[in-house]
Amino acid sequence: MDKELVGHCPRCSDKLIATHLSCKKCNLELTGDFGLSRFDYLTVDELDFVMTFLRYQGNFKTVQIQKGMSYPAVKKKIAEIVMKLGIDDIKDKKEEVPDAPTLSFVPIECSDSSVIAKIKEKLNDCGGKTTIRLLQGDPCDIRFDINGKGLVSPKIPLANQLTWEAFDAAVEVVLKNNGKAVKGKARSGAKLGSDDLSLDSVEGYIAHKVHGAQEGETAFGPGFVICAVLDWAGICNNERGYLTINPMFIDGATT
Repeated sequence: MDKELVGHCPRCSDKLIATHLSCKKCNLELTGDFGLSRFDYLTVDELDFVMTFLRYQGNFKTVQIQKGMSYPAVKKKIAEIVMKLGIDDIKDKKEEVPDAPTLSFVPIECSDSSVIAKIKEKLNDCGGKTTIRLLQGDPCDIRFDINGKGLVSPKIPLANQLTWEAFDAAVEVVLKNNGKAVKGKARSGAKLGSDDLSLDSVEGYIAHKVHGAQEGETAFGPGFVICAVLDWAGICNNERGYLTINPMFIDGATT
């Protein structure tokens, strides 16, 4: 049975430090003031929760199933651990960090689709970067990828997820579904081809056509940003559960 490391003094509740370290193999002994890691102050149960959360890459639904917890309980546990680790105020800290390299202008090529041309035009007008709104109203920064082949956003840490091909594919599947396509639930861990991530859903179509995902596999879910960009650009309407075509974009593209 795992023993919890005593991280706080039972008398005054101050944080403890290690003053004596020894090697069981060679009997080497070290003395000094050795500070503990922030994670050493977590309980065994809290560490197990963190490991589960990381193992499933922050997928709330899977964590709920694995830990037998409700969504509010998972949120509460995360808040408690964040506070215990001393990073509860990280959202409020405005650290000075250098801006990432960016392109202020990307030329519209004659080979660009009307979708790509529209996004480029809008972002060029903003100097290559801007802040848009996600479905729930949260801000989302976007900018041209430095390679000029798409966009990047801090909301999507993986590279090559917001390529021009992904935006074209999203609109393509919407049009194939008569102007209204289900978004899909890639972020919930759904497998491609399932009811929650069908091949004719926005995220399922992008995963299969752009990234080569096969049926039965899970896929990364950048759709929430892709849908927001298409809405911002006036190409589609970002609705709850669906992405629909903006009739004004169709009219403009055909004139």
